[in-house]
Amino acid sequence: MKNIFFYLIVFLFTMSCAGFKNVDHSTAGLNENNLNKIEGTYNNLPSSGSGFYVGRLNEVFDRNLEMYNVNKTTEKYDNKNVNLKLRIVNQHTLNVKIYEAENLLFDQDLKVQLKKDGFLYLKEKRFMLDGIPLILGGWNIQKSRFTIDQNNHLKVQSNYFFCNGILIVMSDWKTLHYDLTFEKIQ
Repeated sequence: MKNIFFYLIVFLFTMSCAGFKNVDHSTAGLNENNLNKIEGTYNNLPSSGSGFYVGRLNEVFDRNLEMYNVNKTTEKYDNKNVNLKLRIVNQHTLNVKIYEAENLLFDQDLKVQLKKDGFLYLKEKRFMLDGIPLILGGWNIQKSRFTIDQNNHLKVQSNYFFCNGILIVMSDWKTLHYDLTFEKIQ
């Protein structure tokens, strides 16, 4: 019973580590009446902002959904010719299509949740294990949310929490915040 309680506390602690509590959301503009504003085709490269783990729009979905095999992560596609098309299916579903030079690479409906803060939260898988946690490896949690800014460009905020360690003695954890803007092409 003590082990179950310990693992439950650790699980709850790690799931709340990548929150959006202190991230600026003054540009948030989505609600139930204008949810279709997010629909459109977006450039894969950000017009503002940058990040180490999340630097392109396709990476938000790659990391959250593990769309690609780990062994193929170095060359999935040429990022310069990639566009993403987003379409609202209903209030809880977002359709994402990834194109490379007019060729469809990925088409999937994703679970999302519109919250009162004006952001659409991606509810898909976001917990990843690397190796054996705290023995030789760790775990990662990524949370992402979207909104539209004043210029009708896609604003993406991603929080990436990771905890890694070696033999429990040496461990480290960090939370990285990414705030990226992607231009709407059409």
